[in-house]
Amino acid sequence: MDMAIDIIKELREYNSEREWFEFKVNWFVADELGEYISALSNSAAIAGRKYAYFVWGIDDKTHEIVGTSFNCNQDVRNEPLKHYLARQLSPDIKFVFEDVIIEDKKLTLLTIPAAKTVPVSFARERYIKILMKHSWNQG
Repeated sequence: MDMAIDIIKELREYNSEREWFEFKVNWFVADELGEYISALSNSAAIAGRKYAYFVWGIDDKTHEIVGTSFNCNQDVRNEPLKHYLARQLSPDIKFVFEDVIIEDKKLTLLTIPAAKTVPVSFARERYIKILMKHSWNQG
């Protein structure tokens, strides 16, 4: 569990999210989470990372620890979330949810292995996370 806390601390030190990690507070949509897992896994592979991460309980703009009510053990359409996601991911990847307490607040860290030999798909679609930098001239 200390490793999860160290990972979260390291991610918060970045000035913004990267292609291989995402912060949310309480957001949850089961199918979109599956798409995120595919995108983050594939993007981590492209970025040369071993893992990608999704963290609940951190404000994605300020990186402030705010805590979360996200429940990784909830049911989705009459099956556990972990099974629901795993059943639709191909190839099988060993993602892991961990709840941790930091500053007396609950956070959830989802660790996602980077894609290996083929891109990871969710519901037969492959995703990738692309960061957009806006620097348009306001004239």
